Formats: sequence, C-alpha cells, structure tokens
Amino acid sequence: MPPIRLLAALPLLCLATAGVPAAAAEPPKTTVYRSGHDGYHTFRIPVLLRAANGDLLAFAEGRKNGPGDAGDIDLVVKRSTDGGATWGRLQLVQDEWDSPDAGVTLGNPTPVVDAADPEHPGRVWLLFTRDNDRVFSCFSDDHGATWSDRVDITADVKDPDWNWYATGPVHGLQLTSGPHAGRLVIPCDHRSRSTGGWGAHLVYSDDHGRSWQIGARDTTEPDSAVHPNECVALQLTDGRIYVNARDQHGADPATRAVAVSEDGGRSFTAGFRPEPALASPVVQNSAIALHDRDGPLIVYSGPSHPAKRRDMTLRLSRDNAATWAERCVVGAGPAAYSDLARLADNRVGLLYEAGDKLYDQIVFCSFDLDELDWQPTPQ
Repeated sequence: MPPIRLLAALPLLCLATAGVPAAAAEPPKTTVYRSGHDGYHTFRIPVLLRAANGDLLAFAEGRKNGPGDAGDIDLVVKRSTDGGATWGRLQLVQDEWDSPDAGVTLGNPTPVVDAADPEHPGRVWLLFTRDNDRVFSCFSDDHGATWSDRVDITADVKDPDWNWYATGPVHGLQLTSGPHAGRLVIPCDHRSRSTGGWGAHLVYSDDHGRSWQIGARDTTEPDSAVHPNECVALQLTDGRIYVNARDQHGADPATRAVAVSEDGGRSFTAGFRPEPALASPVVQNSAIALHDRDGPLIVYSGPSHPAKRRDMTLRLSRDNAATWAERCVVGAGPAAYSDLARLADNRVGLLYEAGDKLYDQIVFCSFDLDELDWQPTPQ
C-alpha cells in the first residue's frame, strides 16, 4: 500500500499543492447507524476494522430498549465494500441465542485481523464480554460474513479478583516486528473486587487465537493519580507496545493515562502515568500507527473539549507519542467514542458517535491527511 502523505513542514494549514486537494475543515460524513432504526433504540460503541479483502466492518452495540450501558444489548456489524461510501444491511453477530429478549449485555467488541496465520490467512478474531463479567471469543474466515460459535475464555483471561471486565472496545493489534511478531494483542480494562480500584491490562495469543492469556496488567488504588480504564494499544517503531487509556476520575487532573510494554505485552515497564498533553473528557479514544513520506507517525482520535463529549479531534505525533504537535477538528458538535483504521489509497477511516445530540448516530468519514486543516496543538 502506498504511504500516507502529510505535509508536516507547514506550521498551520495543509495547503493545496499540485495533485493535492484543497484543505477542508471537516471531511464529509456518512451515517452508518441511526438510533431508532433496525429494531434498536440506540447504537453505541463503534469499532472499525478493515478486513483482509479490503471490506470495512463497522461494529457496534445494538441497545434494544434504551441508551443505557446494561440491558438487552446485542453485537451488530455493517459492511462497506466501497471504502465507506455506502454501507450494507445490519448483521447480528452476537445475541443471547437461547433467549433473545433477555436482559443480557453483549458488548465491548474488539476485533483483530490475523494476517500471519498460514492456515487461515485473514481470519478475523472478535473478543467481547457478557454482562461485563465473562469473556468470549469467536472468529470469521470470510471477512465477517459468518462467525464461529463463541468460546468462553474467561478462566484464561480474567483474574478472580476482577468484578468488572471490558475488552477494548476498539480494534485489536497484531505485532509485526520483534521476537513476538504475529502475536495478537487485545487491550482490556477491569476493576478490583477487593479494593474497588480500576485497572487496564492486555490479553494475547501466540497460537493464532486458539488460546488466550493475561499479559501486562496494572490495577491502581482508589486514591491513585490515575484510574486506567478503556484503552487502545499500538506498536511503536522501536517495537514497544504503547497503551493509552481513559482515566476514570483519578486524583490527577489529566483525563488520559499511558503505559508501555517492552516484552510484547507480557508486562508493563511501569504503571500508568498521567498524560496531560491529550486534553479530553472522560471517554474512550483510539489511535493507529502509520508511515508517510516523512517517516512514522501516530494518529489519535477523541473529543477535545476538556469536560464535554464534543468536537471529534485528530492529533499527530512523530516521536512515538512523546509529544503531540498538531491537531485538527474533524467533527464539531456532539462526539464520543471513536475508532480509526488504515484504508486503501492513502486514506484513514474514522467511525465515531455523533448526531444533533449525543448518540443519535454513528458516522463514518475518510480522508487523506493532506486534506485536513492541521494546527499546532496549544501548549
């Protein structure tokens, strides 16, 4: 795939040049899910994945009877075969099959494509939770068209002390370099039964999803500076895994927390620390690692208002997330959870919660980074 381009040398705007479209304040959006449609009261928790055949899969929680986080909630997906311009019908991925109307919460979708499995190239693995307690996996060998029976992996990936558990909800990661290349990594969070402290952890598989185990973990105390929660993981250019987590009202004023792993996700080198450079409300965010003509970069997405879920914003880092030099608002107004994916033809895809009011819609947009108005991040 050709590298994504970014005119990083310009301090304010990515101005139009020969062959590059004029900069646009906001890319056009396509509505993928609309609350009140397809038999569901509300759609939430968007997760975006590009399958091995190039199709885009937009996962979400279909909340049948209301907008709340618990109740009769299913996992659903829609597909685009044209880069996100149009989306197909809703497909039910997970329900409480024996009792479809039961008040069971199936949520926190976290998919990953295994590009290194020689027997099943492009297999999509999906991890998710039932009532934020039990953890399941399933897979698709036809790019998300059909899914295997789910397998309960709770005993392998959940500490008995954890009374709350969430996978992602965001795309998973496959390591592409280093001694653990091919490893599948799923970012997760939990809460301690004994202390009430929040924590974040990774689970991983070295046998192409056949088995999973707990890797790096950090459980903080209730009075800690940060309370790591929903998180996203990516591999840095030096091989380390960078984990960026929602801070669930820790003592520090920062709303994001970060940690790194130097052993492929088996352990963190240190506990989560506050990340004040990424101003955000308390919400899930996303990030992906890319390359352009100037080298590696990280694209990060999340609302930028310090207290409210609004103004979906991208941020860029060229130094392995040490600093975030540029930002661009791609969706003014209500905005909450989001997920990013690398697309074909030098483009990035973004799926996020939006609408005239929060959670009205889940929308998709795609863009070449050159098309956006980049501004210096306020210091």
